[in-house]
Amino acid sequence: MKLVTSVVPCKRQASGPPSGSLGVVGAVLVCASALMLALGCGPQGSGPAEETTAAAGSGGEYPVTLTDSAGREVTIEHEPERIASMAPSVTETLFAVGAGEKVVGVTTSDDYPEEVRDLETVGDFQQVNVEKILALETDLLFLSFAYSTEERAEELEEQTQADVVVVDPETLDEVLESVETVGLAAGEPEGGRELRQRMEADLREVEEAVAGEPRPTVFYEVFGDPLQTVGPGSFIHDALVRAGGENIAADTNEAYPTYSAETVVERDPDFYLLGSLSGTSPEDIADRPGFAELTAVREGQVATVEDDLISRPGPRLPQGVRQIAETLHPESFSGE
Repeated sequence: MKLVTSVVPCKRQASGPPSGSLGVVGAVLVCASALMLALGCGPQGSGPAEETTAAAGSGGEYPVTLTDSAGREVTIEHEPERIASMAPSVTETLFAVGAGEKVVGVTTSDDYPEEVRDLETVGDFQQVNVEKILALETDLLFLSFAYSTEERAEELEEQTQADVVVVDPETLDEVLESVETVGLAAGEPEGGRELRQRMEADLREVEEAVAGEPRPTVFYEVFGDPLQTVGPGSFIHDALVRAGGENIAADTNEAYPTYSAETVVERDPDFYLLGSLSGTSPEDIADRPGFAELTAVREGQVATVEDDLISRPGPRLPQGVRQIAETLHPESFSGE
């Protein structure tokens, strides 16, 4: 997504699973609703917003026009005052850019920051409660997951009379771009830029810490049954690489492929990482046929990664990358 500043008179970004979601999940996280919600934006979506145009300046001038992940061009005539978010990652981003006080509705899976627990719930990744959106007088609605299509976004825009923006980042770079999109749409463009800069700085710090270290091979389990992992095109794969690892599933060329246990045994990863919502514990791994002989199991290098950090494409993603890096390269962080 390219940020372009220009004067305009006064769209939506798809989520990662259905990616970034059903957008870091459409094809990917389709098997587990809980994880899709954790992802906040889903595994395979429409991609990142490609172009954003706003009135010159950084004070949130309106109108503002942006193109979201679904390829829709959305013009927001006035600064939004009542925002609803259909993805935990977007909700976190709204609070992080300084628009938290405008948020009036969230999903049933939103739990961070603490303030969201007191907000009205307006649906989950499967459905939007249009009646509640209307009752809350929502003027800006962020979509993700199954809503990451142009058709569904247009339908909800007509039903709710709110501006609709889809946020569905698939790659780590797109996650960084998406926080600026959220900030711009919500009237906090400077907050969006500053958040992106902080996230980029945190990621650079991790990369510099592991620079020059040997890259251990890694397998990341998204789900246990069927066995599902991450590959190129997913922000979790990008996180493994940034953290100094070599993903054994990198040659699948799929964002969230199913993976055979036999191939895991054959490739024998140095580390075996489990998403905390995978349904599998480190103790379960050794009980699978052939897994007891994996290098990761024999050397005690099976670890759980907090899904709220690594599977939600939002402000805390760099923390997830760091958690993985500290697992793969503990010596690089021992002095802290």
